[in-house]
Amino acid sequence: MTKRAPSNAQWGGEIVRMQQDRIYELEQYILRTGGDPNHVHQRPTASSHDQAPPTSPRTSSNLDPKQDHNGIFRPSELTSYKTREAYLVEHDKQTRYIETPMWYTWSEAQKPNGETEPHQQKRSSSPQRHTQNSTRYHSALLDPPAAAQTIEMLHRHPPPKATSVLWTAYLTNVHPLVKLFFDWEKAPMMNIAAKEPGSLSSPQEALVFAIHFITILSLSDAQCKAIFETSERLLLLDDFQSSVEIALERVGYASASDLLVLQALSLYVLAMRNRARPATLFSLMGIAVRMAQRLGLHRDGELLGLSPMIAEERRRTWWQMQQIEIVIALVVGCTPMSFNAKWDTKIPRNIEDSDISPNMTTLPADRQGLSGMSQVLYRYMIGRYIRTTAQKDSAWFTSANMSTTDKETLLEYIRKELVNNFLQYCEPVDPMHLYIQIGVQSFLLASQRMARLPLMASTRISDMSRIDRDDFLRNCMKTMDYYILVQTTPTIAQFRWHYEYYFTSSTLVYVIIEAHHRAATTEVESLWATINRVCELHPRFIAAGSGLELSAIAHLIIRAWQQRQEHLESQQSQNIEKPWCVAMLEAHVNARNTETVSNGQPASMESVDSDLMNFELIDWSAWEAEPAGEFFQPIRFEDIH
Repeated sequence: MTKRAPSNAQWGGEIVRMQQDRIYELEQYILRTGGDPNHVHQRPTASSHDQAPPTSPRTSSNLDPKQDHNGIFRPSELTSYKTREAYLVEHDKQTRYIETPMWYTWSEAQKPNGETEPHQQKRSSSPQRHTQNSTRYHSALLDPPAAAQTIEMLHRHPPPKATSVLWTAYLTNVHPLVKLFFDWEKAPMMNIAAKEPGSLSSPQEALVFAIHFITILSLSDAQCKAIFETSERLLLLDDFQSSVEIALERVGYASASDLLVLQALSLYVLAMRNRARPATLFSLMGIAVRMAQRLGLHRDGELLGLSPMIAEERRRTWWQMQQIEIVIALVVGCTPMSFNAKWDTKIPRNIEDSDISPNMTTLPADRQGLSGMSQVLYRYMIGRYIRTTAQKDSAWFTSANMSTTDKETLLEYIRKELVNNFLQYCEPVDPMHLYIQIGVQSFLLASQRMARLPLMASTRISDMSRIDRDDFLRNCMKTMDYYILVQTTPTIAQFRWHYEYYFTSSTLVYVIIEAHHRAATTEVESLWATINRVCELHPRFIAAGSGLELSAIAHLIIRAWQQRQEHLESQQSQNIEKPWCVAMLEAHVNARNTETVSNGQPASMESVDSDLMNFELIDWSAWEAEPAGEFFQPIRFEDIH
């Protein structure tokens, strides 16, 4: 059975008559599916609804970059389950995915006395905080503040030349690693941003600022100065972060149903990975997932009857969101809820942006070998395997319920799939191919570590065999070697910002712990060389920024070096060269302690260390749960054996 979605012109008269008509339609539907509306508890007989009815056909439309961002011009219908229907509905240029047919009626109904919902697309009618006098809604926590509407955004846009340079840099540094959309599709919008930013709609403006923000994150200090002359990169990041946040507030991102707004929020969360609390970003991703659900991105566009181009862009956006959420969820120690949810959005195709156009009726065949999509596709393939396994055991590799043999079998299967689909086609001379190789190997190393976590939580090093310790240390050292490789290889310098996204502090912490325990060995020199090099290259250590995580790591490094220094002094070594990272972190910690004392809060270096440091107890439940700055588990230094 295929029902044509009703149009606005059919809905007139009073709300009561609409309810009566709808009740009658529902009764007829129940009768047609074998049920009895007079016996609501009666189970319907197996009949026509046991087979999914076909979807209604849909034609595609060429997109105007200044208007229809979602590619939805008329309601589209599909059958998602045997007894359920769902619709994509556009009302006031806001697209909504609705699974209950009754609510479709309400969404299309004309408001009494011509009342309509506040328009969210045009800059001049951006949503205000609702009050009892303006609409039936009261202001909620996530509603855009009224102050956001008074901020003039035009002066926040960069000069035309800088806008063009940033867009080019985005296509080189960010787009290959994110692939939220097609480059040619957003090019007209970026041209408008360069020439006439005041004519951008609010959703477009939010996306433009998000593109600028994450692009600046991918640039070096020298590149930023070349584009903006006198501006420093850190100041630019602060300014454009503020601009993105204001633009998202002005468009009412929490209640928006616009693909551009969702893409802007996704880029914002991605750029904030190492700038904000992981728990905050995890909550923001929850909002983003709800936005995607309202847009119906969790349902494949082909089932929704959308044009191939629109369906493919929605797939790209949905799967990139899944990738972002996986990484943030691992940081906060949670499993993404979407792992266990029912959604059927297909993985994007292995095609170039130029292979697809708005007027296509079918997508071209997948390319053989690698394409511009390969950098994200191998991560999406991993995510699909993780989701399949997580539906059986939500903890996946960190679960003690899955045997080590099963974990190794699954990991080997994933490895072979990655080799067959990606690695065998890689040419090391190609920067993107090299980055794929590094990314795949880093994932395999991380999976091996995750598989061991249930056995290592709250474990004493003295209880671990030397073989297990050596094996785990080799894994962590190799992971740090890949980090150093990315940070020091000029041909992949444009991707360094992205690799920071996957940096795990717990890996460095284990190397530091072993450096303490192996202070009297000759092999410790290579450990200290690695620790020092990572600190030299990692932006947060270079800046010696504050934060509980960095403070804890700083004290770990200082105390571990004290152990090494004591051993060298006991051997009457003449030339004891302190590593750069130790000297830098000591100066930073001492400065912070001095500042604390000047504020009337006395604190000594030793007292802080004794509260935080324990080189014997490995509480991975703490380090793996919040390695990006939420907390550091207090442990006793005197527990060292």
